[in-house]
Amino acid sequence: MNDTAIGDIVQVIPGKETFGACMVVVTELKSWGIQGYVQNAGVEGQAYIRLKFNEFENTGGKAVWVVGEQA
Repeated sequence: MNDTAIGDIVQVIPGKETFGACMVVVTELKSWGIQGYVQNAGVEGQAYIRLKFNEFENTGGKAVWVVGEQA
């Protein structure tokens, strides 16, 4: 497991179909990778994605608000 944490912003590797190069907010840590979301632009809601550790890179960024997080 790497040092990724909930709330981190990661970037999907460019070659990944559909979400290539997108920024993802991490919502769950898994033994094999992460689950997170891409915020939809102009449409309500989020698109959730699961990524293996070799399918993304940490950006060093943190989300100020994580959708679905309990207050």
